Amino acid sequence: MNESISGNKNCQRIFEIDNIQRDINTIVTGVELFKQKIANPTYYGHIEPVIKNTIEQKFCPVISKINVGLFRFLKRLNEEMVADLRYFNSLESEVDSLTSQLETQKTQFVNEIDHLFREYYYADHMNAILGVYIELDEVTNLQ
Repeated sequence: MNESISGNKNCQRIFEIDNIQRDINTIVTGVELFKQKIANPTYYGHIEPVIKNTIEQKFCPVISKINVGLFRFLKRLNEEMVADLRYFNSLESEVDSLTSQLETQKTQFVNEIDHLFREYYYADHMNAILGVYIELDEVTNLQ
């Protein structure tokens, strides 16, 4: 049960991480688009190079910090995914082992049933032969 709750939390955490990553990508994309618009003057007017440089100076450190944080985050996520994969593989090995044990027990059970059936068949056959001898003995005694 605890493994199920832990797995649920891991899935929820991965979903939250995915949402955070998508939000960060949206921010970075927006900043890049903004920088492109600044670099390409439009009919709305020309942006002074001083303003352009100021904006780039303000956003570049933020983008760098976001990229560093995102890299750390992805590295940690990969580590967790590797750990989860190892855990899954260990569970798979355990299931294979239990399946093998179950197959062995099934074979033993079938062999035991077969053995009991043979004993029953032999006993039933011997009982039939004994019944014939008893009938012959009764017929012989009557004569």
